[in-house]
Amino acid sequence: MGLFQQISSEASKRDLRFLIIGGLAVNFHGCSRDTADLDLLIERDARSRWLLLFQELGYTVYQDKDVFVQLSPPKDGAWPVDLMLVREPTFQPILAAGVKVEMFGANVIIPTLEHLLALKLHALKHGHIERYPKDYLDVENLIRVNRVDLRAENIRQLFQKHGTLELYEKVSRTCAAK
Repeated sequence: MGLFQQISSEASKRDLRFLIIGGLAVNFHGCSRDTADLDLLIERDARSRWLLLFQELGYTVYQDKDVFVQLSPPKDGAWPVDLMLVREPTFQPILAAGVKVEMFGANVIIPTLEHLLALKLHALKHGHIERYPKDYLDVENLIRVNRVDLRAENIRQLFQKHGTLELYEKVSRTCAAK
C-alpha cells in the first residue's frame, strides 16, 4: 500500500479529515508543476492525532511552527509531508466544497480552484520570501490556465480578502502582458 492510500485509510479509521493542497492540487487544476512534498490542510484541533498517525508511519517532525508542521520521511526517496493547520471555521467550507479526485491510488479531496487561490494568496501575504516566487507563479498559472476573469468582482474581492490589492494589480498586469 502506497503512502497516499495509507494516509487515506488511516485518516478514515481515525476520523481525521484533510485536503491535499500545494503542488499536487495545483497540478490537478491544470498546471504542470514539479513538487517534492505532500501538503495537507488539516484542522488545528486534530494536530496531535495527525502527528501520532505520521509518527506511526515512521515520520519525524523536522520543523514545528504554530500553523505549519514539516515532517521528514522515514526513508530517502519517500514523500516529505507538510501539514497546514487551520481552525474548523476555515477548514469546513473548504472541505465541503472540495473536489474528489483519485491520486496515486487513493480517493482524496483537493480544494476548489477558488479556495486553492485563496490559500496561495494567503501564503503570499503572510509567507516567507523564499516561497514567494513559487506561490506567485502558481497563482499566475492557475489564473491563466483556468481562464479566470481577473476583472470579475469576486476575484478582486478574493485578492483583497486573502492577499492584497497590490498583488491583484501585479497579477493583472502580468497576465494581461502574456
